[in-house]
Amino acid sequence: MFKNWDDVRKTQDGVARILTNSIARNRVSHSYIFEGPKGTRKKGVAILFAKTLLCTNPQDYNPCNACHNCLRVENNTHPNLFVIDPPGKVIKKEVISNLILELSKASLEPGPRIYIVIDADRFNPSSANTLLKTMEEPGQEVYQVLITENYNSLLSTIISRAEILHFLPINRSIIKDYLVELNVNETFANIISQYTSDLPTAEKLAKNKETEEIYLLVTEIFQNLTLKDQSSIISLYQADKLFTDNENVDIFMNLLIYYQKDILSYKLNNDNFIMFIDQKETIAKLAKKITKNQAQEYLEEMLDLSMKLKYNINLQLAFNKLLMILERGYKYATHSRSDTV
Repeated sequence: MFKNWDDVRKTQDGVARILTNSIARNRVSHSYIFEGPKGTRKKGVAILFAKTLLCTNPQDYNPCNACHNCLRVENNTHPNLFVIDPPGKVIKKEVISNLILELSKASLEPGPRIYIVIDADRFNPSSANTLLKTMEEPGQEVYQVLITENYNSLLSTIISRAEILHFLPINRSIIKDYLVELNVNETFANIISQYTSDLPTAEKLAKNKETEEIYLLVTEIFQNLTLKDQSSIISLYQADKLFTDNENVDIFMNLLIYYQKDILSYKLNNDNFIMFIDQKETIAKLAKKITKNQAQEYLEEMLDLSMKLKYNINLQLAFNKLLMILERGYKYATHSRSDTV
């Protein structure tokens, strides 16, 4: 959870600048749409916005984080803050009608009232039209934040009545640095930051033992390609329990692709683009065993298999065939384009 607007600036400088300027000048809009990709912490900014408006002892444009109101906002117990996030794929009319009813009543406490709608693109036509009533006559101290990954799915009449703030994907170097601060291995942190731009997901993956096992499996597979007496296929077979989860399969496939890209980058003398930064010695050995065209061919094989994984195929067989192609090429220089996964 964000404690102040300086924290927001680290990842969403534009959003923080617009909101703090509005707060400082007492020109806060009654309706906002927070729009942007998953993982850009839109809800966290919305909660900070509510806390700032409700704080009884603000420090310039920042909340104090110590007053009774700030603490209740953090605990989601403030009676003037409404977070709308019902279960299911649709936000029904009844949910918005109940919200309007609450807003029509006299407030239990002084100060503004703020409601935040999570995944506002879940409105159906009936609930969306009901929401319009609160936007047309919001009340003197009623503020609204609609959070969405796709604001174009909202009614044009809703969009026209709100100020849209665009949240940008979080810079991957920020995600990497954040994970390193959590004592995550630098290479592992770098790989995760390439896999996802969603900060909460990145942290979850970094703490997941199976993700680390997949990372170690991929490094072992490529290290085995430098050794005549070690089989990458056996390494894969011993780790087959990891592939009962679809997300693990996706992570494994992507990490194979990243490693092969690193080998191609080395061939092209683009060392700065290498993601497996602690594997440069192995990458260098493998790069010397093949041509640039071969490196590109192996990468294309992986990308092709990645597309096929969307369909119902035999995973073990597909991965075995891929590793056979890699072993023939890296160990015995016998790969040809006629070999396909």
